Amino acid sequence: MIKLKILALLCSLFLPFSLYADSNYKHKHEEKKHHIYKNLNYLNLSKNQYKEMREILIEYKKDYEKFNKKREKREKKLQELMKEDEFSKEKYEEIVKEIQEDALSLEVKTLKEIHSILLPQQRESFSYYLQEWRVE
Repeated sequence: MIKLKILALLCSLFLPFSLYADSNYKHKHEEKKHHIYKNLNYLNLSKNQYKEMREILIEYKKDYEKFNKKREKREKKLQELMKEDEFSKEKYEEIVKEIQEDALSLEVKTLKEIHSILLPQQRESFSYYLQEWRVE
């Protein structure tokens, strides 16, 4: 009986906190559940912003394809390094760093362009889905 009273007391303490919780947080959390990968509808872009975003994404797609081709060539070099009799740590690190630097460069370039056309509110919303735009 005492355990039941303690449980009821604890539940009654947590109820007010959940009632006063940030409703905006709940909305954002629900947004993430139903979000489609790299879908920008939640930003409610104006016609001009939409046009600019479209151009950015077309350019991003072309750059990403170039990046993938370079990365594939470098991955083949890494495979060749593994096939050699002696493993060259320096060469391996150099090739991996090149891949990472190119990926970071592409990511930063694209995000900078996107940032420039978004309004402050849109930037905040976009920031919740930033992980989608990582180049790997």
